[in-house]
Amino acid sequence: MRVLVIDDDPMSRDLLRVLLQAEGYEVECADSGEDAITWIHHTATAPGLVLADVQMPGLAGSRLAGELRSFCPPETLLLLMSGSRPPDQILARFDGFLLKPFTMKDVTAMLAARNPSSSAKKTLVRREQWTVVRGPASRPPSNSRLVSIAASSEPQTASKKDARSQRQEVQTAETVPGDKSSGMPVLNETIYRQLAASMPTPQLHQMYAMCVNDARARITSMHQLAASRDGAAFVRQAHAIKGGCGMLGATELHQMAAELEARGLEAAGAEVNSLDELSAACDRLERILGSRV
Repeated sequence: MRVLVIDDDPMSRDLLRVLLQAEGYEVECADSGEDAITWIHHTATAPGLVLADVQMPGLAGSRLAGELRSFCPPETLLLLMSGSRPPDQILARFDGFLLKPFTMKDVTAMLAARNPSSSAKKTLVRREQWTVVRGPASRPPSNSRLVSIAASSEPQTASKKDARSQRQEVQTAETVPGDKSSGMPVLNETIYRQLAASMPTPQLHQMYAMCVNDARARITSMHQLAASRDGAAFVRQAHAIKGGCGMLGATELHQMAAELEARGLEAAGAEVNSLDELSAACDRLERILGSRV
């Protein structure tokens, strides 16, 4: 099956590409909804699965779902992914929702739920076999109800509630020894082992290095944004750190970024100390990974 990943965060795109390819999927990536529609319009092979991040500039959310349904065949499964539950009106336009961090088993479960009587990895569909609907799509998802993996059955109406619930969940995660001065586990051992089974150790550690370097660059930007009181951009950077770190099981970084995203710039001066703590969490993760090389 060909999978199209739509995410404006390079770290998340690269990680999903590696994980999906390790499962045998053919993967294409787009950094925006506009680029995704352009690719679909010109490709000869339809994607069987689309994974779209909810928080992207430009074409995203319900509008992106409508465009995707206009250019994809009915068999294409449209899944929304995010670090927090989007509004129901957006979820209703997709066939399912994956709460980050999710695993490849969750993706397979979504495909099996859509096609219980057939193999999850269907054959590719050529363009001449598509049923293409031009113009805005008005039909609802083909599922009679929205399938949600790893998401709460009750809508999370505020990002603060998401951050609190995620913090509670992480307390039961299997972790490795390390410097836990923040009071949170540094690395989720279960996720680390799952990733290690999907790729060689050097490649896995390269992904972690990319994640840490990306987080450090965003932390530098967040210092500047905090100084200029640009709360919206500050929150976007925190959200990006949360997404990439969550997929890799970098639990401490994930949770700290989630709290910064939820709190934003509500307390003057508090973010600087929080950002220094975030940098220290990068150091702790590097030390743990360094001991495994």
